[in-house]
Amino acid sequence: MVSRNTIRQRIRINELTDELTIGAALRLRCDSDDIREVVAAVVAYLVEEYPAQDLYIPASLQAPTYPVGEIRKGLEQQESVRSLCKRFRIDRRTLYRLLDEPSANG
Repeated sequence: MVSRNTIRQRIRINELTDELTIGAALRLRCDSDDIREVVAAVVAYLVEEYPAQDLYIPASLQAPTYPVGEIRKGLEQQESVRSLCKRFRIDRRTLYRLLDEPSANG
């Protein structure tokens, strides 16, 4: 008999594999069926090597683009910093850094 936790874990692993396969296929511009086995092998390796651990996924090397104009508009309309951070999914430091950048002050 397989426990519920084992079934849930398998489902989560399968969902992760599916998501990574689709993402890789889009980036590589190929059919997801062609790379599914490779992605499944990578996920299996990660599960074996790092069981029950949260893996650190670094941010993209490309500078993200933020809607500084919309953030400023929200501030002008008296929207709270907390609300803006939540809406744009950024932390306070990022918000203040964006507003202090010379390119954002134009």
